[in-house]
Amino acid sequence: MDKVIKFIQSTFGNINSPVIYTIKSLGIILIAIVVVKVGNFIIKKTFEKQKNFKYSKNIKRLDTMSTLTRSIFKYLIYTIAVISILTDVFDIRSVLAAAGIGGLAIGFGAQSLIKDVITGFFIVFENQFEVGDIITIDALNGTVEHIELRVTRIRNANGDLYIIPNGEIKKVINHSKGNKTANIDIPISYDSDLSKAIDIINTICTKVAGEFSVIVEAPKILGITEFGKDNVVLRVTTKTLPNEHYEVERRFRNLVKDEFSKANIEFYRQRQA
Repeated sequence: MDKVIKFIQSTFGNINSPVIYTIKSLGIILIAIVVVKVGNFIIKKTFEKQKNFKYSKNIKRLDTMSTLTRSIFKYLIYTIAVISILTDVFDIRSVLAAAGIGGLAIGFGAQSLIKDVITGFFIVFENQFEVGDIITIDALNGTVEHIELRVTRIRNANGDLYIIPNGEIKKVINHSKGNKTANIDIPISYDSDLSKAIDIINTICTKVAGEFSVIVEAPKILGITEFGKDNVVLRVTTKTLPNEHYEVERRFRNLVKDEFSKANIEFYRQRQA
């Protein structure tokens, strides 16, 4: 950088120091941006290779560590760049004087940043959630895309991206930890043959259990859970691996609809006109 400055001075003659300061500052910022881009690429590729190892760790854990490492690296490089600009480009004495005057204001402003960073550290340390988990933070529900040093990014089913400062995360519901229970409520008309309906549902339970390897507890009928105005409600329950219960529920309902239609079993009592 000094050689560049000397070249500029020798070429253009006497240049006001603010111009030189600006050039040096822009040069440092440009170098920092390039280093961050290259570093993020290397870190991402390194963790991607870890996934291919036979005895690699949990994939979601590797994704979490990848995003967090890239975040830490980014903040580290940009912090070094800022310090370099303040100490090399500007007069350090004036910087220290300004820091003394504005130190109190900076301290108050840094409180939320420190809170975000500490909370982010404990989120990862305590394994509260990982990249790929489906979580609910307050009223926001979505899939975790990135866990960074300061913020967490989750995307909902509509594609909206929520960027949440870690310090504002108070309560988290993690829908991806542990097996999930799928409850399927099946209404049956009072006029229909309940015993026949139960036999059909038992057959469907066996079929669904054979179709899905994600089922960890076979489907079974719990019995009647409700007496409605036009029908009774039978509940079927099963357990699946995390986040796999939705597909099982949809398949079960489709089979019930098809088989009940074939057997002329109605879901609701047909009212007389």
